[in-house]
Amino acid sequence: MPPTAENAADIRSVLETCDWIIRLKIPNLLRLYLNPFVTQTCVAINELVHTAWPATENHGDYPSFLANSGEEALSGAIKLARYTLNKRAATSGRTSRVLLIDDENRLENFASATLKSEDGIDERIEFIPDVFRLSGTALVAAASETVGPFCRKGLRSPLRPPTGNGVIDRQPDAVERTLTDEVRASLESPPRQGGPTEDCMPQAPCIIVLGPQSSVTQSLGLIATVRQLQDAGCIVIAWASETSSSPVAETSSDLTPDIVVFDELFTNRAVPFGAFAARAEIYSQWTRKGMATFHSTTYQPNTISTMHFLKCLERRSPAFFESIQPKLKPLLIDQRLLKRQFRDLYNPALGRLISGAGFDADDVTASGHNVTVGEKKYFDGIGGVACSMRGHNPVTWVSEIEALGTVPGRRSEVSQRLQELTGLRHQVPAVSGGSAVEHALKLALIAQHPKSYVLALKGGFGGKTLLALTGTAKDSYKKGLDPLYPNILYVDPFAADAVEQLSFLLKQYPVAVIQLELIQGVGGVRAIPEALLKSIEIARENTGVLLFVDEIQTGMFRTGPFVRSTALGLVPDLLTIGKGTSDMMFPFALTLYSDHVAELLQSQNCTLPSQLQQRYNFEVGYHALLNTMRRSERDGLSSQVATAGLAFERSLKRELSEIRSVRDVRVFGLLIGIELDLKDMLTQRLGLNAAQLYLVQMMNHETFPLLMGYCQYEPGILKFTPPLTVTSDEITAVCRTIAESLRASQFRLLSTGIRALLRSRK
Repeated sequence: MPPTAENAADIRSVLETCDWIIRLKIPNLLRLYLNPFVTQTCVAINELVHTAWPATENHGDYPSFLANSGEEALSGAIKLARYTLNKRAATSGRTSRVLLIDDENRLENFASATLKSEDGIDERIEFIPDVFRLSGTALVAAASETVGPFCRKGLRSPLRPPTGNGVIDRQPDAVERTLTDEVRASLESPPRQGGPTEDCMPQAPCIIVLGPQSSVTQSLGLIATVRQLQDAGCIVIAWASETSSSPVAETSSDLTPDIVVFDELFTNRAVPFGAFAARAEIYSQWTRKGMATFHSTTYQPNTISTMHFLKCLERRSPAFFESIQPKLKPLLIDQRLLKRQFRDLYNPALGRLISGAGFDADDVTASGHNVTVGEKKYFDGIGGVACSMRGHNPVTWVSEIEALGTVPGRRSEVSQRLQELTGLRHQVPAVSGGSAVEHALKLALIAQHPKSYVLALKGGFGGKTLLALTGTAKDSYKKGLDPLYPNILYVDPFAADAVEQLSFLLKQYPVAVIQLELIQGVGGVRAIPEALLKSIEIARENTGVLLFVDEIQTGMFRTGPFVRSTALGLVPDLLTIGKGTSDMMFPFALTLYSDHVAELLQSQNCTLPSQLQQRYNFEVGYHALLNTMRRSERDGLSSQVATAGLAFERSLKRELSEIRSVRDVRVFGLLIGIELDLKDMLTQRLGLNAAQLYLVQMMNHETFPLLMGYCQYEPGILKFTPPLTVTSDEITAVCRTIAESLRASQFRLLSTGIRALLRSRK
């Protein structure tokens, strides 16, 4: 279907932004960058919050977390609210229950899905527990139903009866009175006891999410009632909404939201974008020591989204944009101010890391395989965490995308190529690995209803949004966020009895889907044992359980083939790809699924795929993916990666064989892990992270400085994901840098760490 004139204009505007990034060699997906556009976006969001809700001025700045979409941002906002309230739970006795007031029906399928049956009895599948959505349909239902307080089908007390055309008369005062009465009744009456299927909300919400056009934002009775009666207070999350006449929807000047969510309306739905801003005293919980990565996602400090946000803000709200120029312009020329604002309004831990690495200069650029700081050039072996296909800012990228504008049947070609490469005919778009994983889990749970259990392998990483945490086995990432999806089982894939564990759990529980990564990237660059994969294949045949393979880090030719599944002879029921779809230029991902899953979804009358297609229909993302697939086929990228992987394996094992601290080297194409034995090292005994000191040592290499990463679950395992177009000379130089750095003495490492620490405190 050809794009409309409006879409075509949006595409041109996005490509203009990309062209500017490429020509100026501005880093796009690079964490070690004091990004002025990220900082300007956070400043603008802070000003938007204060302008729309003047009472927030009393609370000072509202720091921001950037996401890929409004739903991701809302997920983060609810996480922060729940974390805050759960810390008080021991004394307050209140739970972190959420009420979404969703008058525009934006958040259907966010926390739950409703399956409509022919007999008129709806069934609800809950993805995020204790999140209750009040939408237009719920308000209508409330006119004719009498159920428990905050019943999932509506309210206990009826509103005015429907008018002749079947639309309820939703006057703001009536809505407010009813909601307020319901909250008061719920709080003042004892909680109702019932089983897990009881269709009611036993206590009033502690977290209220106000939709952008919600009538409740015009009157404060609901919030006042909750705040008055809740022992621990409540947290209000407001959804900002951009209109043609003002930056955000008009709201009551008396409302003081604790957290504010922004979505892709602020980029005219042409570029993935989301953010939430929170009162500093609330947000600071996640910026203190030890919490730096608690809420981070695979989303990098993204230049394309933030730059386009600023561009759209200027176009749609010129007066407001002009009014904040005195705060935005200095960030492009005053490096000290930029550093301070980056830390205060975005991420203090990342700001310190950037300074410690010496990347807080004003002349950081990225092009091809390298990042340059002043006169010093670094080979980038992180590449946005396995995003790098041919490096940063490919000079011909915009012209390649523009050339596809006149090609008919682009979407059909994308689908056909994906089917040929994966065996899966159907797909829905996403904006990150985390959102792609959430889509896969929702589709699987709907398709398999009433089966409700997810079986995931320990060591896996699904993401850090509320539902994606289901597949993230690390407990430390879930602390204080309850309740999360409850029906989850874990199996250690490397346990001696892993096959027996799997068989037992499948017999004992109604498992809908098995979730796994064929190589656990975050969990140590380890391949799942073949015996366990064979057992899973047998279980698929015998029990009908679905197989979901997460190829966010192994897909897009990272290990050689387009996806690793094909190399193992697997055709999963669901599959996710993300890294590399657009040459690190545009946040885009996909969830693919089989004909079998499509048939199951159709039998459940599921509308989720069409909603996702509409919500994340980013034309530039599809263009970029098609361009990547065509170019990769033309250049024989799969064989290039296989050849480069063999060269790395031979060279690394030769260079590192006599280094005592190296326990193992694991090479899967260009997904490479180096496991270190650090327990007896002086720096480790002193409480320092020896692995990170080695990484700093590689960055300080005299002849070939190198950027390298590590596995989040196991920091003692270094991870290397270079551009897929890495050359033989670069392979030789990289292996030499790694070997020489790992031979560094403990005293040299200690000196390196002290210098980095002193820089980070500047």
